[in-house]
Amino acid sequence: MRLDWARAEERSCGVAKPKRKNAESVHHVGVPRDASKTLAYEALAAFNRDVEQVLADLERLGALGLLPEREQHRFLKVCRATLEETRAWANFEWTNVLRQQEEREWARFARIRQREDAR
Repeated sequence: MRLDWARAEERSCGVAKPKRKNAESVHHVGVPRDASKTLAYEALAAFNRDVEQVLADLERLGALGLLPEREQHRFLKVCRATLEETRAWANFEWTNVLRQQEEREWARFARIRQREDAR
């Protein structure tokens, strides 16, 4: 899914949120459909794993106590919320596209099976 930053509708926590596009435009030219789907699931899992690592690193930085305690607590809380919001938004967008693809494939394979059952 390519984000069109020039057409972003709004900003939340400094992250541009693009206008929604048709899910059909998700496939990249020259990438087989199944390979693209597999790569998407793997990339989404890696993204979530990496966000967890960033959250853990944030906690480690907080444990160093570099900021005054009151400021640090608020800063860490806002950072965590921003990261989790960004992760939730990304997961929502990407899984929605993947769900639509899976639903189309489910229907396509059901038609193939039904034709074979009718023979």
